[in-house]
Amino acid sequence: MVLGLALGPSFGVVAAVPVEESAPDVSVERSPPQPNPVPAAGVAAFPGAQSEAAQPGPAPSTGVGPLFHQLQVLQGELQTLRGMVEELRFQVERLAQDQQSQYVDLDQRLMALRDDPQPGVGDAGAGTLAPGRPAPTPSVPDGNGESEQQAYTAAFNLMRDRAFDESAAAFERMIETYPNGQFTPNGYYWLGELHLAQGQTETARQNFAQVVNLYASHTKVPDALYKLGVVHHRLGDNQRALEYLDRVQAESPDSSAAGLARTYAAELR
Repeated sequence: MVLGLALGPSFGVVAAVPVEESAPDVSVERSPPQPNPVPAAGVAAFPGAQSEAAQPGPAPSTGVGPLFHQLQVLQGELQTLRGMVEELRFQVERLAQDQQSQYVDLDQRLMALRDDPQPGVGDAGAGTLAPGRPAPTPSVPDGNGESEQQAYTAAFNLMRDRAFDESAAAFERMIETYPNGQFTPNGYYWLGELHLAQGQTETARQNFAQVVNLYASHTKVPDALYKLGVVHHRLGDNQRALEYLDRVQAESPDSSAAGLARTYAAELR
């Protein structure tokens, strides 16, 4: 196609320039126009927003894992506290039962001998002394005209009437006056009971030990062995307590003290 252009006389030039329509350039491959991407919902339409939104990020923490771990820790602590409470409650109940049984045992012994005008006569005598011990002295009146039997009965009656301090003093006077007397082992034993009832544990232990060590064949020995087990438990030595409790069961299995020792030892194990 030829386009003719005529300029006015002021330019003085008339030119006819052939213009050909250029063929499409096949050497350059043109990509079809891409439509502008629509921003995803919630993504701000600013430069670089699309590329940042397309990149995968860390998953948001829901908080379930940490909460579950804390729950497990709290449950473990709760179980531990429950175990401690149960153990303390068991110890308190056992101590309360032990204290009650001691007073009940003492009351039963006192009631059993309440109507006995001469307490302890049947379980004391020359044949009950350990080998090597001197024979008991005859129950003769002392300087005040009181015999050993009378002194023992008076001390026992004070204990029966719950005059514990006066009774202990009377038993001690009797033992001092009649150190090898017929009722001396019984005096040591009841002194142990009196001191134990008053919470004087070490003094009670010494008196019970006198019965076991000095009068090994006396009928009060099983009871003294049982009481030594109780005393050592109260002193915090459970191993020694079990030794005495097992000993009374082995040496006097048919005695009432052996039955008490069996029950007491079962609670300590």
